[in-house]
Amino acid sequence: MKYLLVALSLSIAASANSAPFPDRPIRLIVPFTAGGNVDNSARTIGQGLSEQIGQAVIIENRPGANTVIGAEYVARSNADGYTLLLGGPESIAINPHVYKKLNYDPLKDFTAVGLVGTFPFALVVNPKLPAKNLKEFVALAKSSPGKMNYSSWGIGSTSQITFEKFNQVAGIQMVHVPFQGAAPAITAIAADEVQAMMVPLSVAIPQAAGGKVKILGITTSQRFASAPEIPTFQEQGYAVVMNGWHLIVAPKKTNAVVLQTLNQSLNKALETQATRDGLTRIGIDPTPSSISQANKLMQSESERWGKTAKDAGIAIEKAE
Repeated sequence: MKYLLVALSLSIAASANSAPFPDRPIRLIVPFTAGGNVDNSARTIGQGLSEQIGQAVIIENRPGANTVIGAEYVARSNADGYTLLLGGPESIAINPHVYKKLNYDPLKDFTAVGLVGTFPFALVVNPKLPAKNLKEFVALAKSSPGKMNYSSWGIGSTSQITFEKFNQVAGIQMVHVPFQGAAPAITAIAADEVQAMMVPLSVAIPQAAGGKVKILGITTSQRFASAPEIPTFQEQGYAVVMNGWHLIVAPKKTNAVVLQTLNQSLNKALETQATRDGLTRIGIDPTPSSISQANKLMQSESERWGKTAKDAGIAIEKAE
């Protein structure tokens, strides 16, 4: 009888462990505040993923410290597939190169679920600035080195590092003015308090349409389909190709079968018209991928963004 009870207990435990994934809601952690580009991307893909996987995908915002708070939380979560991170260049490719002490290692603590999509950055300036293109802008900056400035939504942000790449390629020196968020940073451009800024194209277009800023170029290798009138940096003579991207990652030891289930569901969501249209509306090009492709992107982008940050001498003492 004793052995029968033990066998029955083991059988029940095995049955519980083999329950199909997922059997409860999944949390998708967003390391930015609600309402921004990353949050909108998360809510769009979260809805699509929920429909494919048959469980609710709950969006949870854990902003702060250039995404460190949200990223570290997921890195320390159970590797069961129920807590995921919507990662981007800050959390995956930049933070290890700018923080002197970081309590997570993106390439060691995370594994990719899959890529969500990519998007370009745009250089915006105050409409009154006497520059119609990048060459005229660079000429202005070179005529007064160290006197022109640019804003960003924080030290170590993609906004800052993309602009630093432009500084390096163009051979100009502009002073960085960090703000607490993208909204006040771009407001400073409109108010003519700061000369320029790099922002996602989806943010730049409505601001330009309202006459608050002027767009001088975008950082993709080719013109963007939804804004074909805006020239790239490359065609204007400046080799700056710095796309932003969103991908979903899980804690490193997550089961391979669980990861494959999530990847397949994510890719199916990205193929639906509703999800594609939703992402395109917010300036993101939907980009299905395999787990392997997304992991390779994490590695290569860490090297690319990290080099630019190091060459610019960007360093942060600690996460706050």
